[in-house]
Amino acid sequence: MTKIVIPFPIKHHNVDPREDYFELCRDICQGEFVSISSSKTGKIIGEISGQNVHAHGRGLPFPELSALFAKKSVYTPHNNHLGSSGKTRFLRKFIFNSYDWIAAQTEYGKKNYIKEGVDPKKVVVLPIPVNYPFFSRPRGGIEFRKKYGLGKDPFVLCINARKTKKPEVIIEACKKAGVRLVFVGHKSRKEVQSGFEWLLPEPDILEKEGRDVIFTGNLDKHGVLAALDAANVYVNSSEDGGECFSLVVYEAACAGVPLCLPDYGLFDAFKSSALFHGYMDSDKLSENICKYLNNGKLARKNASNAKRVARKVDYPIVRKMYEKFYRRIGFLEDSK
Repeated sequence: MTKIVIPFPIKHHNVDPREDYFELCRDICQGEFVSISSSKTGKIIGEISGQNVHAHGRGLPFPELSALFAKKSVYTPHNNHLGSSGKTRFLRKFIFNSYDWIAAQTEYGKKNYIKEGVDPKKVVVLPIPVNYPFFSRPRGGIEFRKKYGLGKDPFVLCINARKTKKPEVIIEACKKAGVRLVFVGHKSRKEVQSGFEWLLPEPDILEKEGRDVIFTGNLDKHGVLAALDAANVYVNSSEDGGECFSLVVYEAACAGVPLCLPDYGLFDAFKSSALFHGYMDSDKLSENICKYLNNGKLARKNASNAKRVARKVDYPIVRKMYEKFYRRIGFLEDSK
């Protein structure tokens, strides 16, 4: 039996089923979830000992130490680097190399792990799947604009305003560009489970709410689709480490919204289909937003190119990647 060690409660994932890569792993292997947030250490060890394990997330003792108890082991880290300090990198280098395979979510993650000491023969790339058929047919934009009083004004969209997303940079850039900004995502404590308050914006960010900075709160996938249908530009300005894949960027790309992205390697796939800025550079971000608003041809060209990038990680394509990998390492055979 393959065990899928996950960092959240089993019912946590409020995502489209065709984008839930935890469930993708479990479904292919016909395995079982082991949630580190709802089990004690002894129980986790008991459940994974001698089993094939695909662990996801970050943190000690679990999921990171799963390899020490597993039969065969795979680890998908939820960070782009082994750590910020020498001590942490040294420890994680040992831990990562204890796994049989490390599954990076991007080529950028793979490059960093190898550079920081992980055995190159252990590292593969397994991206998150996107529901391309759904997000590539945006609709509901007129109703979204009416609901949030946007009229015909151009606006910038960002999904999630928690600290690592650098919402203060985006707010400042939009102010400089003279364009309205809409944040979609968790806004109040009643929208998150206990222990997940880190998903919320900082109080000083919420104080910016007004005519030009709108917080919708959490929306289901149909609400997100409507926001994407209405938006003129999609912005991400996360710090390196604030994203490991950024599924919402791929959803925006599917929907044909022009992208403004931070200029580190996580987003290299969009090199020819987005405008880039330093994640703390509100001046450059403002300049890029204005380029799109003033140049419809550029906006359409980049949006079209980004859509082709996103299509490469459509669910059926990524599922085949996982199936091929699991078959190669013996997880499918052992789960029969």
